[in-house]
Amino acid sequence: MSTERLFQTHEIRRQTDLNGMWQFQTLEEPVLPERYTDTMSVPSCWEMTLPYCRYRGLAAYKKEIHTDRQGNLRFLFKGISHTGTVYLDGQRIGSHYNAYTPFSAIASNVPAGEHTLEVLVDNRFTEGSKLHIPNDYFTYGGITRNAFMEIVPDCFIERMEFEPDLREGKWSARIRVYVRNLSALSKSVNVRLSCAGCDGAVQGTAFANQITEMALSMEFYAAQAWSHESPSLYYLKAALWVDDERADDLIERVGFRTVRRQGSRIAINGDIKLIRDIGANAVRTCHYPNDELFLDLCDENGIFVWEESHDRGGDEKRITDPEFVRQSMEVMHEMLETHYNHPSIIIWGCLNEAASDCEKGSEVYRTHLEYLASDRSRLCTFASNKTEGDLCLGMEDICSFNMYPCWYNDETAEEAMKRIRTRIKETGNDGKPIIVSEFGGGAIYNFHDVMRVKWSEEYQADLLKLVTAQLLEQEDVTGIFVWQFCDVRVSQEGERNWPMTRPLSRNNKGIVDEFRRPKLAYYALRDIFRQDGR
Repeated sequence: MSTERLFQTHEIRRQTDLNGMWQFQTLEEPVLPERYTDTMSVPSCWEMTLPYCRYRGLAAYKKEIHTDRQGNLRFLFKGISHTGTVYLDGQRIGSHYNAYTPFSAIASNVPAGEHTLEVLVDNRFTEGSKLHIPNDYFTYGGITRNAFMEIVPDCFIERMEFEPDLREGKWSARIRVYVRNLSALSKSVNVRLSCAGCDGAVQGTAFANQITEMALSMEFYAAQAWSHESPSLYYLKAALWVDDERADDLIERVGFRTVRRQGSRIAINGDIKLIRDIGANAVRTCHYPNDELFLDLCDENGIFVWEESHDRGGDEKRITDPEFVRQSMEVMHEMLETHYNHPSIIIWGCLNEAASDCEKGSEVYRTHLEYLASDRSRLCTFASNKTEGDLCLGMEDICSFNMYPCWYNDETAEEAMKRIRTRIKETGNDGKPIIVSEFGGGAIYNFHDVMRVKWSEEYQADLLKLVTAQLLEQEDVTGIFVWQFCDVRVSQEGERNWPMTRPLSRNNKGIVDEFRRPKLAYYALRDIFRQDGR
């Protein structure tokens, strides 16, 4: 098993782990260097090393690779922050923007022998980067997630999508297999599938130089539902046959579950479950797509996930910029493609705290939410901080609001909820589920004060106990998310000057610190959830 996922993804396709030490060189211009003077671990961010802890700019990575036969080499990068351009033997073979979604670059008909793989990385804040900007979280630099090399035939399986359905107590699924043909000739192919003790097959033509979708429906007679209490998982195995020879394969791990909105509640597998009732058994991964390894763990442990595309706090000018829209939509597309089969993901989100209170901004929201709604197996939403003026509540399945009672103001949770209900009623969205998508307050680890002042662990624990109790008493609140699990670094650059309002240059609202050391708030929340049997 490689480190790509928590399970084996191929039995036929050859995959080589590229993690480890690479040669490394910082750059003044976006041109590959003639020599490398340092080394860097992959995956990692260069800020973890003392010489580059404050470096923002260009850098190059280099690794010598070997292949024992001629063929097509597919280089798979799970994350490069924030722009990566890939070269093989000095020739550019691919490029990708955005740190939080994977991409691949293919070199065809590569001869056997030794070759040089180089990656030019850019994490600068430039005019061309609309998503990665100075923000309340840090944009790191480097090859930050796992990297692999694969040898693929001319026709291979690019990806699969598994969409389960439950009718009259019987499970079925719509399965889409995407076959990529690198050659100039169309080919007849056969895809054979197996999952949960059932088999299926679909035949078709893989068209030349294209990705072809091949779809079929299957019924499953013995499949067990995936749930928080019993997160049953199954391997979906696909084998690709070309000219009566088994050419390629792909293995995904899937779960049988449905997500529907039933009035003001969320129904999972047909049973109405208030997400708030699961306590700390749901996570919002804001504000960008997470590594698949984390999502694999959520699948295994029955953790419900709200995952969202990349953005935070865009004003009208920013989110209506055509280049912002293009980059943001591309990230959403990649997020849905690569994370579609995770049963733990029950909610897609987008555009956290952006300009949802103006007409032009609302059109951007409409474009994003309509795209997310194309996935019929999940619900969609966005986290709003525009309570009185939000124009987009009718576009989402769940009304979600960020609020910070007792932190940024003296408002109580009950008062905040009253304002939220008024806006929901004004916009005709009564009856939809309501989620409090952020609440909390900051504390510096190991700062204690008998006066229980702000930034002390005592104040944060008191705040979370009070607000959590108030929110759990709201019958129409479907879910609550504490902001946030762990402390994170914030940008040093930018007009907002984040460090001036973030002690230690960190967003300190975590219930654990950056080293995952629990604060008093961690134990306070644990007591509440255990007491309520959640």
